[in-house]
Amino acid sequence: MLPLLCVSCADDGPVATDAFYNLICPASPASPAPCGSLAQSTCLGTGGLREILGVNGETSCDGETPVVGICEATQRPDGGLILTLVASVGDRFAFELRRATVDSDGTVVSGGCELTIIEDQLSYGGSLGTCGAEPPSMDQPCQISNVALGGADISFDVECEALLSDVTENAFDVRGPNGGPATIRFARCTGF
Repeated sequence: MLPLLCVSCADDGPVATDAFYNLICPASPASPAPCGSLAQSTCLGTGGLREILGVNGETSCDGETPVVGICEATQRPDGGLILTLVASVGDRFAFELRRATVDSDGTVVSGGCELTIIEDQLSYGGSLGTCGAEPPSMDQPCQISNVALGGADISFDVECEALLSDVTENAFDVRGPNGGPATIRFARCTGF
């Protein structure tokens, strides 16, 4: 009998994450949503820049709150994976990708994929943050591309347009720090 179950650990140690992205006001004229409110200065970055970097369970950059890193995959019979990826600092800031289905060639399959950004305890996306391989649109605000699987590691690019909050109806675009898509990385995942 095992004394505990480590949900987000792989054989080589705890999950490590590097989620580096930029939240900006919606740029598309097709999106009438007002801009979300940013916690302007945090240890994760200034303005809309956020970098959740660390190993599951270690203290985050604020010196108090732990980093949560979860990277789990369920294998499908055809060799594809269904992913659950979470990088967070407590309940204040997070990047979450749930139910993303990736074919064995790294292509994201449209369907139940949902992306959520938590900014200062307010959620953007979730059921409103559907994702897939197609460019961002009103029906699918987030695009996942360039998925690279290697051993127990994964990296991918993400770009969202008008990722809405279901509480405030405000939105953010999610981009990379220098424009274009953001690259997200997880290491030592389970189920790969």
